[in-house]
Amino acid sequence: MKSGLYVAGALLVGALLANFLLSDPGYVALRLGDRLIEMSAVTLTLVLTAAYFLVRLLIKLVRARQLWKASQEERRLERARRGLARGILELSEGNWEAAEDTLARSARESEVPAAHYLVAARAAELQGAARRRDDLLTKALEVSADQRAPVLIMEAELHLKHKHVDAALTALNQLDSSGGLNAHGLLLLARIYRQTGNWQALQALEPRLRSTRGISTAVADETVTQIYGDRLKAAANTVDAAQLRSAWKDMPKSLAQRPDIVVAYARAALACDEQDAAEAELRDLIKREWDEAAVLVYGELETDDPLKTLETAEGWLPAHPEDPALLFTCARLSMQAELYGKARTYLETSIAIKPRLEAYQLLASLFDQLGDRERAVKALNDALILAVGRKAKVPKIRARRWLDRRQADRSRS
Repeated sequence: MKSGLYVAGALLVGALLANFLLSDPGYVALRLGDRLIEMSAVTLTLVLTAAYFLVRLLIKLVRARQLWKASQEERRLERARRGLARGILELSEGNWEAAEDTLARSARESEVPAAHYLVAARAAELQGAARRRDDLLTKALEVSADQRAPVLIMEAELHLKHKHVDAALTALNQLDSSGGLNAHGLLLLARIYRQTGNWQALQALEPRLRSTRGISTAVADETVTQIYGDRLKAAANTVDAAQLRSAWKDMPKSLAQRPDIVVAYARAALACDEQDAAEAELRDLIKREWDEAAVLVYGELETDDPLKTLETAEGWLPAHPEDPALLFTCARLSMQAELYGKARTYLETSIAIKPRLEAYQLLASLFDQLGDRERAVKALNDALILAVGRKAKVPKIRARRWLDRRQADRSRS
């Protein structure tokens, strides 16, 4: 289209010039040293035009080899781009072997060979070929010395997938030492520290999690919450009161106010037989913010003064008279205080408002200890009906049906 416009424009200009020059072709005289060259303006124009095209031809001849090399380079890069696209499509189709071969071959011609090797390593991983995967990752690292983050992060992810935590940590530390650890790498590092229980390193990582672009405040908060939550669980599992106190002391104030963290601490304190500490934290939380989980854990306390603990729980009843969780907690504390009649009343009221398996189980245990086996069995049967969701329809046995008919005949006679 453009060439046609150029030709049309040239013809138009030529026609105008020809029309102008027919009446007076003009005169041009050039003196070169002792020589005088005379010609018409038309001749000069033709000579200049010919010289222009001759110079262009010479330039093209001189640059022909360079242009040929550039053309070959562009074709090579285009083949590499097509190879990458084809390899990704083959990978998506599940043709992992073909994808690995396509990507590995096209990497040699690519301007970014690391991208080919990384996707090929993913294809090898999907085939379970660990040795080929590692070889491809090594090649990717060799050709991307200035951009190591993608390779080392993928390597860490794959090691974590196969539970090779030390190898993953080595890859991330190698990247961190070079200053290339990005947001995703930091989260992977936090995950490793959490799995290995390296709380000190995890706490030292917290400021970086909060200041790194790409990690939202919510994600950082959740990670930090998991840190301290896991520390509390670890203290409970090992029944280590000193570790529990240390974890609670290091807890940020913002987290120490969260109901789920307080409940986790209280459960850990109960496991470590720190009854008074658990009671104090639960009581403060319930006064500050009503939380059902905290109320239920409060009922698990076994303090030295159960009557005082029960009195505290009963003090919440005026504000929450029909709270089934609070009634259940009062029942458990009443049993701790050996007030069995009160415990039965609280349990039956809690079940009437909202049946729960734990309440039925506790009621059955209470009846069993009181020697009322029939009511204990009934409570367990009611719990089973609640768990199953319906009462089983069982036909009466033949002897029972015969006795029922006989009694009916006697009543009619």
